[in-house]
Amino acid sequence: MTDPTPPSPRDPAESPTRVVPDTAALERNNRRALSVGRVAMVLVTIALLALLGRVYQLQQHPSPRIAAMIDTQISTRDLDARRGSLVDRRQRVLATTRVAHRLFIDPDIVEDPNTFSETVGYTLGYDPAWIEQQLFKRRGSRYIVIDKQMPEETYELYQQTPELLELRGLSSHPILVRDYPQAQLAGQLVGFIGHEGKGLDGLERAYDDRLAPDPGQHAFVYDRGRNRLWLANQNYKLQADGKPIRLSIDLNLQAIAEEELEATVTKFEGESGQLIIMDPRTGEVLALANYPFFNPADFRDEKGRFREDAKLAQRNRSVTDVFEPGSIVKPLVWAASIEGGYATASEMIDTTDDGMWKPQRGPLLKDSSYGPGKGHGEITYEEVLVQSSNIGMAVVAERMGMDALHKILDSYGFGKVTGSELPGEIKGMFRPVSKWSWTDLTRMPMGHGIAVTPLQVTRAFCALANDGVLVNPTIEARADDTEDERRTNITARVLSPRVAENVREVLARVVTEGTGRRARSDLYDLFGKTGTAELPDLKNGGYHDNLYSSSFIAGAPVDQPRLVVGCFVHKTTKRIVDGQYTHYGGVVSGPAVKRVMERSLIYLGVPTKEDTEVTTDTVADRSR
Repeated sequence: MTDPTPPSPRDPAESPTRVVPDTAALERNNRRALSVGRVAMVLVTIALLALLGRVYQLQQHPSPRIAAMIDTQISTRDLDARRGSLVDRRQRVLATTRVAHRLFIDPDIVEDPNTFSETVGYTLGYDPAWIEQQLFKRRGSRYIVIDKQMPEETYELYQQTPELLELRGLSSHPILVRDYPQAQLAGQLVGFIGHEGKGLDGLERAYDDRLAPDPGQHAFVYDRGRNRLWLANQNYKLQADGKPIRLSIDLNLQAIAEEELEATVTKFEGESGQLIIMDPRTGEVLALANYPFFNPADFRDEKGRFREDAKLAQRNRSVTDVFEPGSIVKPLVWAASIEGGYATASEMIDTTDDGMWKPQRGPLLKDSSYGPGKGHGEITYEEVLVQSSNIGMAVVAERMGMDALHKILDSYGFGKVTGSELPGEIKGMFRPVSKWSWTDLTRMPMGHGIAVTPLQVTRAFCALANDGVLVNPTIEARADDTEDERRTNITARVLSPRVAENVREVLARVVTEGTGRRARSDLYDLFGKTGTAELPDLKNGGYHDNLYSSSFIAGAPVDQPRLVVGCFVHKTTKRIVDGQYTHYGGVVSGPAVKRVMERSLIYLGVPTKEDTEVTTDTVADRSR
């Protein structure tokens, strides 16, 4: 074997040549790439800005065609909120909003209408034939309401029946409904709302802005298949419930007032009546009863219309209707005449022996009992009020003159709304003095020629119980029963404390020995005044021969009055039952006021006369 031939040495001329890079070319290429990159970045930035601008334009100022498409992709729904509640002074509910349930059908997915209607009807107590009729009558509809508001027991039965829960085409959804758990109790005062949730009457209307909720809102974005994608946050608004309002009404006192009022109107065959309980110190209305009663939870017929009986009972006649008050005005004028120095309580007044008197101007005036020897004769001015003498009041009124008498009645708030904020309140009828006749001068002090609401005259009587201070009646409970809080409600001082106390003492005699004897109580010392007024004949003029308003207003206890109670029964007639006339205010309304006063003061914890005497004796024994 021979050795391989060794390689020949490389010729230096044949060795590879080293390439030197072209620096200028490289720089040109780099600059070209950088320029292209910059242009690309600018173009991309412009494109992104254009895209953002387009998005902004589509969101804020879309064309009508695009806007229509957007609307189909976003669905906005209200978030329900509850209307505020009305509660009494002890937080007991008169009106509230609760969740109920509505039963409905989607006919498009009902598999067998005949079986469906029978299953639903017989199980839940609906008419199967009616359900089947609705299915065929409203074919094509996706929402047929079977029950607008299911009773709680029906809804519970529905929830506990698997067959119904699995039945295709039947479903329910929650709704908010207004509930009046006290039924007719304070019905006219509370009022009611309409189908849109707006207050239409009573306090529901008066306080509508404060009770109304602030509904929220949210929106969902949907795809083409109507599937929810996400919540559109920019359209979200949180709902807020309405604020509750605490009333001055006490439901226990309201129940007492309505019970006694109904019994009184029924017994004396009146047409209607009102009974008001007020705290004379604060002006708070503790009870405001109207008869016939009105139930805000049940006043429509099966077609949703007002029933005729409900129409007659709906009005809050304590503030919407007026009547001639009669003799319950006398203590107001009597007190002011003492205050003004026109007479003194001990002054002798000639009321004539036959009960008939001819004024300086105007027609003959008669007392309630007149004829030979039937008059009161010469009696003190105090006795004039105790015996309710028309002549005695007219004699002093002539001394006062028209201007002074008009000013007195005006100071008690007659001819003006009371400021109670109750819907429909009217100011009554009290003519300016320029339109008075000489007859008015002698008739106004006995409550004729003037028309007032029950709340007006009860409020005026509160001035006698409140040491001469007239307060605004309020239906909303006061936050604090303090002296400062009471001062904010003062309208004016109409009498001095001394005169107010004096007139209370005289009115206590009215109850013990005068026309209000049937209101005399063994438990509390009452002071009050009766009123019996003929009803005006609005059709033929003058007055009806045998139709009356029979009234009585009282306060108690005499020394430190806690309550004022007024009872007014209208369209009573003069009949003799058990040896007594059935139209006099003392006979009709006096006993009712007595019972209401006794029951109310006991409920409020006010000591009776017996309790006070025991306490006084105990203190005296300890001081010995």
